[in-house]
Amino acid sequence: MMKSGIIPAKTKNIRKTLVLSLVLLVVGLGGPNAFALDLMGPPTAGLKKGMFRVGIEYSYSDTSIELIEGKGVQYQSGETVASREVESITISDFETNKMYGSAGYGLSENSEVFVRLGMVGSEFGDAIFDANESFDGSTDFTMGGGIKATFYEGFDLKLGALVQANWAKYDGVVDIPNLSLNDFAQIDLMEMQIAVGAVKMWSERLTIYGGPFVAFINGDFDLTLNREDEGLLKYNWDINEGPIYGGYIGAQVKLIKNCYCNLEYQHTSDTDTFGANVMLRY
Repeated sequence: MMKSGIIPAKTKNIRKTLVLSLVLLVVGLGGPNAFALDLMGPPTAGLKKGMFRVGIEYSYSDTSIELIEGKGVQYQSGETVASREVESITISDFETNKMYGSAGYGLSENSEVFVRLGMVGSEFGDAIFDANESFDGSTDFTMGGGIKATFYEGFDLKLGALVQANWAKYDGVVDIPNLSLNDFAQIDLMEMQIAVGAVKMWSERLTIYGGPFVAFINGDFDLTLNREDEGLLKYNWDINEGPIYGGYIGAQVKLIKNCYCNLEYQHTSDTDTFGANVMLRY
């Protein structure tokens, strides 16, 4: 634990589907070590050539992030006075809320591309210092995109694959009780998911989809501490997770003409994630 500024070395029907979706929501919100992975949706193209879709997406996660290969530099009067390597640490209970606006376009009868732009909020508490500190992140920017392709279609069944990536920035003030100095943290994360799977048309209004996927998470964590007696302390760690293997399952429900919603659950050995969206095709 850090006790000072210096870091120590160390369908049957729609009703049943909606009930199932609510269960997945509860599991997703309560699951441990859930990375901020985005909703993937069906792993096949859902738009004909020249068609568009627009929608909104929401995701929540509660994760533990391992910070590795740390480095620390101490400055006084604008000059470097010390530098050292620091041990890996873990940020526990890193909570994020993401809200996206998304859009997709049908490149061909068997492929589509999509982009996401949105905002993200984050927080964690008592994870670096042994001082009841808390990190209250500002509302920051996030973006992503990807491509989907259909390889086979027949008998109300589709097979395909998708690749998607997202980038998010989390920054804010680290508040330590009884200390009035301003301490800041910034986290940059890039995540990529690759999935293959099947899409089954269960009824006119309900489609079930899912399959295996692999995820990669990379980024860095910067911490800046201001201390009257020690000067300015800057620390940096790398974040490098993956390959992380898992599987996912979801349901797509037709609400009204050309309007659909997805509810989805993703799982790896140490990850549980929930995502949902509403979209309009035209």
